[in-house]
Amino acid sequence: MKTNWKSPDIIIGKEATGKFYYRREVFENEVWKEIEKGNNVLLAAPRRVGKTSVMKYMTENPKENYKLIFRNVQGIDDEKRFYKTIYELIIFCLSKFKKSKTLIQNYFTKMKISEITTSGIKIETKDIDYLGEINSLIPQLDKDGENIILLIDELPEVLHNLYLKDQKETALNILKNLRHWRQEDGFRKIQFVLAGSIGIHYVVKTIAGRSSDINDLYKITYQPLDESEVLDYISTVTKNASVQYDEEKILHIKNKIQYFVPYFINLMLDEIDKAAIKRNDPKITIEHIDEAFNAIIKNNDNFSDWKKRLTDYLPKEDFSFINEILTHISHKDQISIQNIYDIAVKHNKETDYMDFIKDLEQDGYIVENSQSYTFISPFLKEYWKRNNPIHNA
Repeated sequence: MKTNWKSPDIIIGKEATGKFYYRREVFENEVWKEIEKGNNVLLAAPRRVGKTSVMKYMTENPKENYKLIFRNVQGIDDEKRFYKTIYELIIFCLSKFKKSKTLIQNYFTKMKISEITTSGIKIETKDIDYLGEINSLIPQLDKDGENIILLIDELPEVLHNLYLKDQKETALNILKNLRHWRQEDGFRKIQFVLAGSIGIHYVVKTIAGRSSDINDLYKITYQPLDESEVLDYISTVTKNASVQYDEEKILHIKNKIQYFVPYFINLMLDEIDKAAIKRNDPKITIEHIDEAFNAIIKNNDNFSDWKKRLTDYLPKEDFSFINEILTHISHKDQISIQNIYDIAVKHNKETDYMDFIKDLEQDGYIVENSQSYTFISPFLKEYWKRNNPIHNA
């Protein structure tokens, strides 16, 4: 390999931060606009679109009078640990406040809090009622002081973990307390930006029997890149790379991907780059792009999480219904409303089958196209086809 080979500035598998973060100021500004109105936000986005990167960027670049902290709560499966996490995030934000300093310092002294970092706090007080402390502390804050903004990723995972442990009431209580904090006047100084890798409505409806417990959240849909952004994104991340892309090559990549989330684009750029390194030749052709696409779809690790999320979160009978629809689309290229209804009848879902379709659209699996539905991504279509064979399909 040439010693001066330069790969594109992309990252796969982790959220994009620093030089890897591609700013989407329109969405950043939309979230800030709602925060400044006093709203709590649900950042609705399919997997791999980049919502976590946006949340982290906002945390690192706060506006005046707002103290932000981000936390992925995915691994929490215990009620006390959940409230402890929220409490510690609040304490970290309070430690940065310029107002309410006397109140905060007195509270820290009373609780014997001696160390505060983004990863946790050191506290000598034992047997703390974290929920009680939150409910007591927040209403005391100066109404003209700074606001605490907690950006919480993967809340659905916490609720689902509790549900699987037969702790439905605990999950319901968390939903109730989150709603209480969002709606009561005494808690105006704390706001939430919630996000998750799969529609939170799936989980809330399973636990509570309805999704109204989150209907007060202001929903912002974080979209994939548009046509102009794709061109700018590829140009930006490959600016100093050995492999360069002219307009024809970028157009072909767009035609292969169709659904422009950074993750899919990065998979292509990375696979093309790796093959070019093996050839020790930075020049690429249309055939090289096709070869990269074919290599990517053969690697189940790239897309298995899309199916795993459905199997993890949905009841078995619901997943069976959805999987039959997705399998049909993968082999037939599309599915009509009538076909969907016929499958719904088969699975006893004829009363609410379109709710499932709406969720699949929202979570970035399918898209409506002239009274029928297709996979939004050729990558996902080929993955489902390979992993759900149909005899004589």
